[in-house]
Amino acid sequence: MRAERQLSVVFLTAAVGPGTRAAPFGAARVASALKADPALKGRIRVSLIEGLSDESPEAIADRAMALRPDVVGLSLYSWNSGLLEAAGSLLKARLPGLTLVAGGPNASADPDRLAAGVIIDIVVSGEGEEAMARIVRDIADGRQSPGNPSPGRVVKAPLLDPARLASPWLDGTLDPGAWGGAALELTRGCPYRCAFCFESKGEARLRRFPLEVAAKELASFEKAGQTGPGVEEVFVLDPTFNADSRRMAEAVRVFRERGPSLRYFLELRAELLTAEQARLLSTIDCSVQIGLQSSDPSVLGLVNRKFDPEPFSKKLRLLDEEGIVYGLDLIYGLPGDSLPGFKRSLDYALGLGPNHLDVFRLAVLPGTALYDGADGRGLERDDRAPYLVRSTPTFKAAELDAAERLAKAVEILYNRGRAVMWFRSVAVLAKARPSTLVARFADYLDAAAPRGAAPGDDVPGDDVLGDDVLGDDASHRSIEEAQLGFLRALFAEKPPKVAGAADAALELVRVSGAWTRAFAEGERTELDLGWSPEDVLDYAMADIEEFASEARKAPGRWVCEPGPEGPRFKKVGAPRRGPGRA
Repeated sequence: MRAERQLSVVFLTAAVGPGTRAAPFGAARVASALKADPALKGRIRVSLIEGLSDESPEAIADRAMALRPDVVGLSLYSWNSGLLEAAGSLLKARLPGLTLVAGGPNASADPDRLAAGVIIDIVVSGEGEEAMARIVRDIADGRQSPGNPSPGRVVKAPLLDPARLASPWLDGTLDPGAWGGAALELTRGCPYRCAFCFESKGEARLRRFPLEVAAKELASFEKAGQTGPGVEEVFVLDPTFNADSRRMAEAVRVFRERGPSLRYFLELRAELLTAEQARLLSTIDCSVQIGLQSSDPSVLGLVNRKFDPEPFSKKLRLLDEEGIVYGLDLIYGLPGDSLPGFKRSLDYALGLGPNHLDVFRLAVLPGTALYDGADGRGLERDDRAPYLVRSTPTFKAAELDAAERLAKAVEILYNRGRAVMWFRSVAVLAKARPSTLVARFADYLDAAAPRGAAPGDDVPGDDVLGDDVLGDDASHRSIEEAQLGFLRALFAEKPPKVAGAADAALELVRVSGAWTRAFAEGERTELDLGWSPEDVLDYAMADIEEFASEARKAPGRWVCEPGPEGPRFKKVGAPRRGPGRA
């Protein structure tokens, strides 16, 4: 008897870029569901094509062609929809019998657009694990001819029981050590109704994945580190990790017991945070991300969020008291916001001293409450992914571009420049609001751009306020040199009243930079300093002018290097080039 030919099912994915979060987890969930289906056992071959958002559709299509696919699933997100749809179109042209299925968040958000085209055969709107299994079963059983489904059919997928879903980390679909990071899905659904989020019209009930499965996944992550590169970061997929204190405590216990050497990235709601939760988080290696979005309660009220600045800052102090690293999110272009309002939000957020501040232009995503009311609010936006807002009645196009320029400067100066240890004290010394300091840094980088490049030109010199000045792959040392050059120019223009304060500020930048390189990269740095680096970190961070006027000078050459208990400084002799210079 002739053996039945196996169907080749191929999923196309494309991450934003390489890194610890590049694993194609969403597509892998669906692939695992196909592998676990008893009716498909031995009848299918499932493959994942991992692309990046800057690849060409031809390159991705060519890799898929080598697998001779019968069914191709597109794992669509806002950043990759255009790329993967183009790759799918190329495959359809080459393989007339191919069935092309669109799934993922962008398919759920905008199924009608995809179904109206001539490329996609089936669109899965909703959770795709069981829906895709039914589609493949129908093709395998002959109930649907490959390449000839109902054109543009939309399948409304139901909500699923997480306990019934197979784990791609445990069935071999994904290798935990391949990306240096792994997603740990704990929850689906969200009790909040933020108008700009997909969940604004989603399921409010939280559906939990069993912690017993999470424990096994964490054990596999730990094992990966024993036999290979290992897992540096576990990205916990739960947008409201602290919504249920009891569940949170159980999860943290599992983290400690089954993944004690792992670092966890968590998303919290600040208004729910308690001192006990902060203490609990201090028992694991973690960083926390919190959605601020704006510091204007009236703006947030328009997108169905509540905010009170004073209680919010008090909640974050709970994290500070426990030594927990946290970052904040800001969005510019929200309904009712303006450029001055965004600057005030920037001042508020940077004034809190987050470890990093992620700033985004508003995306008016299909499938959200904000999208449904966009025309009535006068939100002009892109009609294709990533659906960015282009103008609002209170935030005109040129003002949005100005906000984008500030966002890029924050990314360089504050995030990649690791400025959290010195930014607030330097802003106080400069007598400048945080947003003003950021804007002045943007001006400084523009001035350093190639000759002939005007601020705002789409040329090298403006992408990060200058690809040729500080590109995406610029080292921290290079960014630090730009920070120091900027501050020298700033203080030369307007010297501090206290003698030596400018020198102390520069030393604070250099000492904190050396400390973070020793901590993050294990790098050794030699420094010529005018003060003891421990004194600089202990006292200048609080008040640079007071430090400069009261601290005893201790000129010397110092080394900062990693140590068993963290970075350490060691004096190695007299300064070679004089204090205050690298």
